[in-house]
Amino acid sequence: MQFDKGDLVLISNGKQTSTCIILTDRYAVTSVLASSFYYSYCVETGLYGIVYDYDVVTVLQKNFAPDFPIDGGLFDLDAALYEEYFYYPFFYPFVDDPTDDSDGDDED
Repeated sequence: MQFDKGDLVLISNGKQTSTCIILTDRYAVTSVLASSFYYSYCVETGLYGIVYDYDVVTVLQKNFAPDFPIDGGLFDLDAALYEEYFYYPFFYPFVDDPTDDSDGDDED
């Protein structure tokens, strides 16, 4: 199923579930449909990231936020891309994640 910019979707990695807003059209890296992805905004965390087709469980609301702003240099293709945008749902921190042992301080 293809999703449209602004759709509110429910995603899951099999363990955790979240909602996000689709921000772009589908990007197809290869001819394999499973590798197609969208840039998205996670509603719970406020972070931007990538959602693959197979992560989407269902569309909660079509055309939820078609003019949602894309902030944070999403399309700046430099090294910052790798620091700011990670594949969702494995790298996004979840709010009140009971399996997260970190103290929230990312400094070494």
